[in-house]
Amino acid sequence: MTPERWQQIDQLFHSVLERESGERAAFLAQACNGDESLRREVESLIGSHEQAESFIETPAADIAAELLAGKEAELTAGHSVGPYKIISLIGEGGMGEVYLAEDMRLGRQVALKRLPALFTLDAERVRRFQQEARAASGLNHPNILTIYEINEVDGQHFIATEFIDGQTLRERMAHKRMKLSEALEIATQVAGALAAANEAGIVHRDVKPDNIMIRRDGYVKILDFGLAKLTENPAATVETEAATLVRVRTEPGMVMGTAHYMSPEQARGIEVDGRTDIWSLGVVLCEMLIGQAPFAGETPSHVIVSILEKQTPSLSRYLPEVPAELERIVSKALRKNRDERYQTVKDLLLDLKSLKLELEVEAKLKRAGPPTVKPELSQADHLLPEPLSSWPLPPSSRSTAFQAMLEPVGGAVPLDSKFYIVRPTEEKFRTAIGRQDSIVLVKGARQVGKTSLLARGLQQAREEGAKVVLTDFQNLSAGDLESHEKLLLSFAEAFADQLDLEVSPREVWKSDRSPSINFEQYLRREVLAKVSSLIVWGLDEVDRLFTCDFGSEVFGLFRSWHNKRALDPTGPWRRLTLAIAYATEAHLFITDLNQSPFNVGTRLQLEDFTFEQVAELNSRYGSPLRDKAEVARFFRLVSGHPYLVRQGLYEMVSDGLTISTLEAQADHDEGPFGDHLRRIVVSLTQDADLSEVVRGLLQGRPCSTPESFYRLRSAGLALGDSARDARLRCQLYATYLEKHLL
Repeated sequence: MTPERWQQIDQLFHSVLERESGERAAFLAQACNGDESLRREVESLIGSHEQAESFIETPAADIAAELLAGKEAELTAGHSVGPYKIISLIGEGGMGEVYLAEDMRLGRQVALKRLPALFTLDAERVRRFQQEARAASGLNHPNILTIYEINEVDGQHFIATEFIDGQTLRERMAHKRMKLSEALEIATQVAGALAAANEAGIVHRDVKPDNIMIRRDGYVKILDFGLAKLTENPAATVETEAATLVRVRTEPGMVMGTAHYMSPEQARGIEVDGRTDIWSLGVVLCEMLIGQAPFAGETPSHVIVSILEKQTPSLSRYLPEVPAELERIVSKALRKNRDERYQTVKDLLLDLKSLKLELEVEAKLKRAGPPTVKPELSQADHLLPEPLSSWPLPPSSRSTAFQAMLEPVGGAVPLDSKFYIVRPTEEKFRTAIGRQDSIVLVKGARQVGKTSLLARGLQQAREEGAKVVLTDFQNLSAGDLESHEKLLLSFAEAFADQLDLEVSPREVWKSDRSPSINFEQYLRREVLAKVSSLIVWGLDEVDRLFTCDFGSEVFGLFRSWHNKRALDPTGPWRRLTLAIAYATEAHLFITDLNQSPFNVGTRLQLEDFTFEQVAELNSRYGSPLRDKAEVARFFRLVSGHPYLVRQGLYEMVSDGLTISTLEAQADHDEGPFGDHLRRIVVSLTQDADLSEVVRGLLQGRPCSTPESFYRLRSAGLALGDSARDARLRCQLYATYLEKHLL
């Protein structure tokens, strides 16, 4: 449809409305003069107008008043909605009122959104909304608002979510023009959330600045997954473009602000997929950069025509020095033909991350100035990140002072370390702990950082008032693992000791009861009954339990608590969260899935560092890798292996190594990684079968069996999704093992 055609339809539509009802049909027939397509388009507009009574012009709350004979009363402070006590009204709009409330059961603040009765009259609408909102709540992504509960109390439908202390992106943009770095950071976080949602089969459909919250610490949260679905009318059919345009005019919430961010396929009323979110994010990114939405119009209908017909404005028109790569990214995200757009949000995310890193490296090099330095200072001294580089130290002692702050590499990274890199999995883990999930699983290869992540999650739980018990299987004695009875008794004694309980497990342990019953009764009667707060039990390195004859019984007990909690949500088990860190493929040892805790709860995978994270850690070490090219050489050598990355940077700073020297010494037995590499060879030589599998990988053959692949991946030697695409974890491993095994 051309803009001229739409203008003709729009003018005729309003002319018809000026006539009395009885005169409209004759007037329309005469005005159309045999143009049946024009008549059908105008009739469609008239029918929707009469049904909707101009939703765009009338606030949703007023419409609800007309339909329900009176607006719903605003909730006041102290009013209770189920277990939630209202504190204050946060805001309101067409999609409902949002209140700050306190969850009286758990003593935490939540945001409580009450849906207008207008949207809950249709049971099918409510069912579809609940289904999609529950799906979104299961995403467990750090940049997606956590949904605690979807429920109905006294006929009022509400959603309880985490409370975000911050401002919307709309409010942030109204404050002042955004810097390029800030816009890229926000777009990258939003893209990460949308990528996770799209991979789970969920399309947001309503990405816009009003649905993006920015916390005070800069963390971004996407709101209202599923609400766009609620506004759709399942009975509506779309046959023409005019009917599609009416959809913007007649749906509550689809007002001017939303129309600006609709993709062309949304505007045409055809089925949408994840590429519609790519378009919307492209519009948001463009608006952050140039200060206005790229497609404008006096009315929502004119905006839709602009989206369908007009070319995307060039960023360089508003920002003469905009990076060419950013211009390309926005242009590709805003292709009107979705087949020419980015095909997945993940592809867009990768481009945003790469550009962001490139600009950060350029800025760092620019701040560092010319590469010439005084003889008594190293390169690292000039590139120290704040606040280290601003220490009031004489220039000659800066390098020594910085080296004194270096931490020995190996084991858990201290909680207060300046060299700890937060990965997305950590935020997911913290969210799961804060949400009080029954079981939180953290899986990752050896030396990927599971213990450090677990320690930080448990510390967060302590700070939020929970009681914490930690069992590190590496610290258990051989005697503890001799039998089912001894292990569970050691567990119980750990609870008694770390929680300062008065009753010792041995006082209530009965010889005529099974170990599982003894332990469970102790937890229920002496722990959960007497400790009122949430209890988080961290279990690290549980891989030792897989090879015990009684391992399945212990894991079955953990699974039974999860089941009991599901059957009795208000029972004592709701206050116990198990956080389990492991590397082994559980399915190789637990054959009965009904007795496994590893296929329920929240499952998180901790991965190696990304290129961007390696670059960030390099900056914290004072940038011994002087530019992006050196970071790339280092990354090719050790990939994102957390231990090797830390060890390499530590050696470069402490011994003053260049990247060339590090590369030359890396695979030497007495080199910077020598101890670590020798231990790998010793372990392999003790397992002839596994050694043969590694030889095959070095020669380009796939793993011979899935079991051998899983063993190598769990041990941190191999990467891949299956035995067929297995590969060694990094080039350093390949080079060293080739010298010793071939």
